[in-house]
Amino acid sequence: MEDEKINRTYLETLSFSDLVKLADEYGVDVPDDLDRRFLISELLELAEESRRDEDFNVVSSPDDSLCMNTHLPKGYNETQISCILRNPVWAFVFWDISENDLVMLKSLPDYTLALRMCILGSEKDLNPVEVFEISIPKNVNEQYVLIPSGRQFLRIELIYSSGAGREVLAFSSVVTVPKASEAVETIHPGIENEFPPIIKLSGIEKILTEHYKNYCHSFS
Repeated sequence: MEDEKINRTYLETLSFSDLVKLADEYGVDVPDDLDRRFLISELLELAEESRRDEDFNVVSSPDDSLCMNTHLPKGYNETQISCILRNPVWAFVFWDISENDLVMLKSLPDYTLALRMCILGSEKDLNPVEVFEISIPKNVNEQYVLIPSGRQFLRIELIYSSGAGREVLAFSSVVTVPKASEAVETIHPGIENEFPPIIKLSGIEKILTEHYKNYCHSFS
């Protein structure tokens, strides 16, 4: 398929199976649970890279002023949110709000944004077993989020509140948190762990105490 024909409008008309076939033409393996929006964004990037490769051998204009207006787009004009693990304690969350949703939000008399961390019992669960909310400013689009100790599956939702109304703007895919050491998960003042003498020399007891103060205490 010619790259010139690949644009967002065209891709939105395709079924998920057709998008997978198109990705296969580019040599990309697509997981069954991949979000449709992410797949479309990936295909647009691949098509753009292919066009740039084709134009690589074209002689450029000697007038450098033609490149002065080149700039990267701010986003894909879609409301979406993603979550990436920095480590088993911190997650990096970033999001984008479409122009239509921004117009809708600004039409509300007084709205607030928040991130809702949904703790799930399993990767397939739809309903969370625990929920935490984090208020966010209106002029940012990224946030580090502290993960409660001992949780394995989580989903982040971007929500807005206005008056009595609360709605979800977007939600991330489910993120699996690597299982931490039992000593880390159960650390609490008054609990003593029987570490071998050689392990104690590493200062593990002090490290766990600092971990509890800085990371776990807020969720106790």
